Amino acid sequence: MNKKHLNKSSYFARILFAISFVLLGYGFFLDYQEDHKFIDPIKDVVAPSDSNGSTVHIDTSDSEKPIENKGDKTTSKDSNSATNTNSGSNSTGKSNNTGKTNNNSNNNANNNPVITPDNKKQDPVPTPTPAPAPTIDDINNQLRIEIQNTYDINVRYGGETAGYSVSGIATYPIGDGNVVNNQLNQLKNTLNLYPRGLFREIKNGGIPLTVMLVERYADNTITGVTDSSYSNAIISISAAHDFGESFYHESYHYIERYLFKKGANFNSWDSLNPPEFAGWGIIDGNLSYSNTFSPSAPFVNNYAQTDAAEDRASTFEYMMAPSKASCLNNGNTVWRKAKLMADTMDLVLSTIAPNVTEYWERYL
Repeated sequence: MNKKHLNKSSYFARILFAISFVLLGYGFFLDYQEDHKFIDPIKDVVAPSDSNGSTVHIDTSDSEKPIENKGDKTTSKDSNSATNTNSGSNSTGKSNNTGKTNNNSNNNANNNPVITPDNKKQDPVPTPTPAPAPTIDDINNQLRIEIQNTYDINVRYGGETAGYSVSGIATYPIGDGNVVNNQLNQLKNTLNLYPRGLFREIKNGGIPLTVMLVERYADNTITGVTDSSYSNAIISISAAHDFGESFYHESYHYIERYLFKKGANFNSWDSLNPPEFAGWGIIDGNLSYSNTFSPSAPFVNNYAQTDAAEDRASTFEYMMAPSKASCLNNGNTVWRKAKLMADTMDLVLSTIAPNVTEYWERYL
């Protein structure tokens, strides 16, 4: 290349360089005139908005909390981009990244689960309506069923006893559910003192038992009545008197009915009474333990002197009592009567084993 061509090329290069410099300066001048600042490629990026102009935020459902990334404290859950756009959404949820692009989201994509625009807010789980509290009638009926199933007897109370009378003596039903509940609990606790299976044995032997819980009798002095035959028995108990004593007494009448049905007898009973006893139905208070508290008293109380059956039932009350009376000390007349009763039940009742001390035998 000759010197003339080289000088010409250099001349045109200088002209092009000058033109480029002028154009570049003019461009900076126009931008500054528009908003008085130079564009920052980081700070001047505008966050996208929906068609309504409201800012789009990433919301979480009611059942899920945002997972916090320990590196940059962001709550973004999108693994694909820094911002998620839900067009047309007007959610009132809050975001930690309002109006900003999360430049670190790609670094956290593998750490945070994905929330997509298809996620929907879940309806709250309805609170179950609590079951209504059982009424006293419900409680009593359940207790009655438990007693009947456990001991194989029938239990009646309240309106079920309305109109019931025995030997011409009227009864009055219990109208208070709380009183019924008290009587049922006492019945349950009392029955638990008897050998398990005893009442089932007697029922299977042909004498089913029904217990009638009543408020009282027309005669307020009556505590309980046993109406029995060789095919059925009803024991009624007054709530106006001590339950345990009444039931112990009446239950023995029921047991004895079965003993007699099975061929037992107490022909030697009268021989246990002392010579000074004038005879059944002639009451002598000096012969009653309840009057004298004498260990040698031949009868537990005055009522025991009315007849032999009442003597045995009254003695059974003392055998079942929570504490031992001194008349049941070994060798005394009442002790010998109680021993004869216990031995007879051991022989007749298959649910009672002679080598087992039953509750009524613990003082013998």
